Amino acid sequence: MVLKLKVGYSNVYAILGILLGTLAFLNYLFPLNHMPFPSGPHSVGFRSFEVTNPEPIGLSGISYSDSAKIRLDIWYPADEVSGYERKGWINNDPIVFEGFEIMTGYPKDLFEHLYRVRTNSFTGAPSSMDSSSWPVVILLLGWSSISELHTSLAESLASSGYLVAGIEHPGACAVVTFSDNSVYYFLGNDLLDGLPLDTRENKLRFLFEYLSRDIDYVIEFLKEMNEDPSSDFYERLNMEGIGLYGHSGGGSVAIRYALSNKEVPMVLADPTLEGFTIQELVSALSNPVLLMASSEWESGVNGEFLSLIPEDSVKLNYNLHISGMRHVDFAMVRNLSPLTYFFGETGRFMNKKDAMNYLDSAVKFFFDSIFFGRSIEPLFKLSDSVPEFSLSEY
Repeated sequence: MVLKLKVGYSNVYAILGILLGTLAFLNYLFPLNHMPFPSGPHSVGFRSFEVTNPEPIGLSGISYSDSAKIRLDIWYPADEVSGYERKGWINNDPIVFEGFEIMTGYPKDLFEHLYRVRTNSFTGAPSSMDSSSWPVVILLLGWSSISELHTSLAESLASSGYLVAGIEHPGACAVVTFSDNSVYYFLGNDLLDGLPLDTRENKLRFLFEYLSRDIDYVIEFLKEMNEDPSSDFYERLNMEGIGLYGHSGGGSVAIRYALSNKEVPMVLADPTLEGFTIQELVSALSNPVLLMASSEWESGVNGEFLSLIPEDSVKLNYNLHISGMRHVDFAMVRNLSPLTYFFGETGRFMNKKDAMNYLDSAVKFFFDSIFFGRSIEPLFKLSDSVPEFSLSEY
């Protein structure tokens, strides 16, 4: 009898061990990595809007007609958030997960847990009513991204007194949905291939010019909201203080916009420089710029272009090189799953506990120096404290 009991207990322990091991493995594959808590004095509110796209293009060759709307996600300073729902990182929408599957080639099952990741943003919370007005930072996303992949940065800035607006243009993002149930998936190279132009460079120039118009549409939308007495954002925005954050293709859109909007400050995270002449890059980079470059991107076409720009042709701007970092790391891809590192999608830098906070802080210190007149010294101190950072002026 005693022997049977021991065997029975051994089986129970074995089963429990297998279950716990399985749970640990699943937790590793599908982590609930909540957003870093922002350091600013404000809580963070979140809202989505649909902005009119007054000049949509149509491409008959690929049966494509652009949407007459753009999606706009905004993060902003809030004070009272009790009673408001904390936003999940990625919306719990099967269509979004299908878009991720199409974009990445990985099964949508790998992403369906992400709505359970808690952010520090509260949907619909009333805006802060302090006496200051907020500068506006417009997020220009990389090709195939979505604005939520920059949530950590958006919350860091919004908690510190900025309104952050992420533009999602249908066809250029992984997936964009609207209130009328229309859905637009990422078009990839089909969009470029369908443009009736002769060279890739001309196609890119056309696309960057077209997408840069979104910035004006969004600024006009925010301006109207700022001047509307019935709006929760009435007279809260500093419409004279507008900055751009552009990653990858979004960096190209920022550069294109800067060519006709001198002095607009920009953070360019691994911008795509293909499709610009050296003269255009010299002109755009004369704006206040923090150029952030991963090891992967700096050694390619970007490095070749930048090496051709004379050192004395731009103003006192900043170049932050980040070793051990890959191009997609600016878009929080590492937080989707640790498998992204083992599959070679993300770099070792993002395995650091505070890597995301370091990136967010670099952006914040730069914009703080522009919009709040603060010293740029914290950016240099940050660079000195992070071994992978190398900051220089150019």
